[in-house]
Amino acid sequence: MSANIHSQFAVTVLDVMKTQYKKRILFDYVQSCYTVSYIQKGEVLTTSPEGEFVASAGDVMIHRPNEPFNVISKSDGVHYLFNINAKVRDEEDFFKLIPLGKVIQIRDRKEYERKFDELRSLWLQEEDDFRNVQIGSLVFFLLYEIVESTKLGGRRSLRDPAITDRFNDVLQYMEDRLDQEITREELAKRYHMNPVYFSRAFKEIYKLTPMQMLRKLRLQHAKQMLESTDYTLEHISHRFGYYDASHFSKVFLSVYGKGPAAYRKSIKFTKTSIASP
Repeated sequence: MSANIHSQFAVTVLDVMKTQYKKRILFDYVQSCYTVSYIQKGEVLTTSPEGEFVASAGDVMIHRPNEPFNVISKSDGVHYLFNINAKVRDEEDFFKLIPLGKVIQIRDRKEYERKFDELRSLWLQEEDDFRNVQIGSLVFFLLYEIVESTKLGGRRSLRDPAITDRFNDVLQYMEDRLDQEITREELAKRYHMNPVYFSRAFKEIYKLTPMQMLRKLRLQHAKQMLESTDYTLEHISHRFGYYDASHFSKVFLSVYGKGPAAYRKSIKFTKTSIASP
């Protein structure tokens, strides 16, 4: 079943549906059309060749045709979605002509949901020409709302708090295991992500790869321990994941310009100088 509307803007509506789930996990899912999925309830992590994004209630996700994507949600959710192909003028792809980003925050959620409910009701009715015109008009309205929401700054980027907060768990996971061997693959698995996508999204936020961040955290904590304790270099190196004091010293020197022993000595000298009358 489909509905064709021809003008400067030609749209084929392939499906209109509401989906409800307890949790949702799709891996490497591919469709031959665009899927416009509005999140009425819940939060999902979505990854595609464009990168990784978090979409929450009030956001629209746009999944492109013939591009594999993942959708992961660990909580209850409700999505309003429709599948379409949309062409403008001389068979130009609407979504390439007007790039909208992967996730867009809708400016008027109540109106979007109300119009979608009308669309869903019409979709379930018996097919006729008038119904098809009404369906086309409502799809145009929903697309218009998405475009206008983008103009108002509704496009989500990897710098949004909702996205950066997503990786706080990764940082805590690292800090809790600084003495252990941790791999990029291990971290990506926690988010059900391809390691390449995970590393790319992580670096977009922190300007460091996950492994560079792990080294930075280890050295920061080791530096603090050199400043505040008398533990041996051997103890500190094992405490923060270095297999011996020599390796730890080389890495520390390359970052801070002083070896750990020299750094500790300079800190003690500074403290003594400040304490002296």
